[in-house]
Amino acid sequence: MKRKPDYLKILKIAAGTGISIIIAEVLGLRYSASAGVITLLSIQDTKKETIRVVGRRLASFVLALLLSAVCFRLFGYGALAVAVFLLFFAWACMTFHMQEGISVNTVLMTHFLAERSMGAGDILNEVLLLLVGAGIGVILNLYIPGKKKQIKMSQKQIEDRMKEILGSMSAALLGRERRCGQSEPLLCLEKELDLGERRAYEDMENSLLSETRYYLRYMNMRKGQALVLTRIEKQLCRLAMLPPQAEQIACVMGHISESFHEYNNAVDLLEELEAVKMDMREQPLPTERLEFENRAVLFQILMELEQFLAMKKEFVEELDEHEIREFWKDRNCQDV
Repeated sequence: MKRKPDYLKILKIAAGTGISIIIAEVLGLRYSASAGVITLLSIQDTKKETIRVVGRRLASFVLALLLSAVCFRLFGYGALAVAVFLLFFAWACMTFHMQEGISVNTVLMTHFLAERSMGAGDILNEVLLLLVGAGIGVILNLYIPGKKKQIKMSQKQIEDRMKEILGSMSAALLGRERRCGQSEPLLCLEKELDLGERRAYEDMENSLLSETRYYLRYMNMRKGQALVLTRIEKQLCRLAMLPPQAEQIACVMGHISESFHEYNNAVDLLEELEAVKMDMREQPLPTERLEFENRAVLFQILMELEQFLAMKKEFVEELDEHEIREFWKDRNCQDV
């Protein structure tokens, strides 16, 4: 699934780079273009990632200053000093997961090499270049449109797809459709879940003042349910005949499909499924091998459905009051 170009990010990069260079020139900084490059490298896909990257670059900048001071003092302002500096600086950045600082701070350190000086004025120049470049990047990236509308769209697509699959499986158990051949809808569901999960993650990463893991947990729950549906499909393909009990399971599947919704806590459906399971256990054992094998498959499908519903029930039980107020404000009280 191809991603559309992020035109807002492209605009931020272009505008931010120009603004940083202009500010650096107004401040009279040498190598003003470096401020623009720092802005370009600071603008990430999410707010939290932008702040993390800038934080790591600032920390690595302090380390770079200390190392460059030692290297230039010991080896002079030449290629050897740069090589030794990079040997220790790159190692330290990789060891402490600050790789983002290697390229930017190396460029800043080469300014000392070009000036053949590392006085207070030179250090101040590099500090201001870093602050201007990173600061403009952070400021511009404080505005990133929310993904909630897109996430809601993904939720609806996922739920509609699951309802379609459950409905088709129910029809298969009633002998109205082929028992195999659900692969294409399940593949579409997998792609929709991947897209929804990416949107949920980006939404969480763009929320600075609050944790919004709800949508990510929701997508993980639906992914687990999708795996259950895949296993049920394989069980359906094993059926060589449809014993009378298939109609009971088809009825449960139909009810799950009809009531499939984000706000349903699955309690009533689990009770209905448990009643069917008890009824199947109390029925006389089959006398023929073929019926016995197919009833065993049906019982396995029933157990998979129980896990399918248990995932949703567990998801609902883990919600706190804030999440219910925030994300379930449009719910129907009967579903909760």
